[in-house]
Amino acid sequence: MRKVLLTYVKPHVQEDPVSMPLGITYLGGMLQRENIPVSLCDERIVNDSEMRKAIDDADVCGFSAMTPNIRRAIAWAKYAKEQGKITVMGGPHASVDPTMFLDSGHFDYVISGEADYSFPQFLKALDGGNDADLEAVPGINGVRDGEVWVRNPSPPLIKNLDALPMPARDLLPMDRYFELNPEHLAYIFTTRGCPFKCIFCQKDYTGRGFRVRSTESIVDELEMMVKTYDPGVILFVDEIMTLRRKRIHEMCDEILRRGLKFEWIANTRGDCVDYPLLKHMFRAGCRRIYYGWESGSQPMLDTLKKDITVEQIVESARLTRRAGMWAKVYLIVGTPGETPKDIEETMRVLRIASPDLIRISVYNPLIGTESWDTNAANIDTDNIAENYVSSNRSAYKHENFSQVELEELRKDMVRNYERWYYTMGARNRRLFERCLFYAENPTFLKKRIGRLFGQSERDRSVLKGDEISAAARVSNDHSHAE
Repeated sequence: MRKVLLTYVKPHVQEDPVSMPLGITYLGGMLQRENIPVSLCDERIVNDSEMRKAIDDADVCGFSAMTPNIRRAIAWAKYAKEQGKITVMGGPHASVDPTMFLDSGHFDYVISGEADYSFPQFLKALDGGNDADLEAVPGINGVRDGEVWVRNPSPPLIKNLDALPMPARDLLPMDRYFELNPEHLAYIFTTRGCPFKCIFCQKDYTGRGFRVRSTESIVDELEMMVKTYDPGVILFVDEIMTLRRKRIHEMCDEILRRGLKFEWIANTRGDCVDYPLLKHMFRAGCRRIYYGWESGSQPMLDTLKKDITVEQIVESARLTRRAGMWAKVYLIVGTPGETPKDIEETMRVLRIASPDLIRISVYNPLIGTESWDTNAANIDTDNIAENYVSSNRSAYKHENFSQVELEELRKDMVRNYERWYYTMGARNRRLFERCLFYAENPTFLKKRIGRLFGQSERDRSVLKGDEISAAARVSNDHSHAE
């Protein structure tokens, strides 16, 4: 059986904390289960020499990259081909635009869609040397002699997520990630898919449905992670973790029943939380919520098809603080039709909602999304190769702002909010809300006092969500946003 290497290439700008990728570790776990020799290499934690050696030692090189990093993946595939390796591309971008990779001349195959089952099938067919078996692989795209040889539709979405093996975290050095991330951050998935219709999201890869793992499966993995790796923080990277609130209540109950002690973070929407849920999540260890708000202007929310109101996002921030947690929110600047008035409205709403951290990106249509299809006339296709997507650059030609103006707007919004966040009035407001939380939850006040006088140095670095921790994280994370 050929030796397989699965790689994750580093972004041109590392804006998020470095943590172990889940995509290649899920595939690695599946290949281990199928007794296929596999190794993993994450370019973010190795140097070029180590990356080249990993490629040199493999027979088949599989690449995975988010849209901003596809040029880097193509460059490494070129090196792999020069060494005589079989090259394969997968992931979200490859699922909607396989031609980009095949036309580069550096990839033998592209596997579209969720490849947990199709990729092992592909490798076995490749090892068997039978074209008919290769042609039967769902999602396979390939060229021969410059011509399309096979182009199969993506496989059906995986319904039973519990049937998948746990990610093969043992194939990557967790200690290296912890060295690069003082919070000792780790990731976990509990769902795949999102039923909402935001125009900027690619849905071909995981679909518009909502598939969930069982409570037992989730908490078994959490227990393994806590006991094996002792992470400082676990981030649930689901697109909308709390869409089905009952299952989160059940998960929190099981975490508490097993006595698992760890801090965690949830991604969700402002209309998918309520106070009883947030309070239950806090009791089970949740200390931060990441919300996709995108804008504080209702016309812009409607343009983006967020299907949410300004009132709902403001209320979600209020409830999050009341539950003792802090909120990070993601925003977009440069939505089609956006005006200076919309920007001012977003800043006004931010001050009302008072999230602890903001992350702002420039509007960027992705191929395979409604935003791409409806804005094709305003996309500079000649600029795609250089500025496909990032938080501060776009190939979209806005009708009211230049790219330079949008980047300055993005920076100014962050700076202005930071300055406001540290004003005496804003500080006093947060202190008042913190006092209300402790009045309602005296047990946590006692724990807080105990931590102040008796916690370890590592506990202080993890920062459990109090007022001091929120301010510190605003400073640290905004340096990434810039």
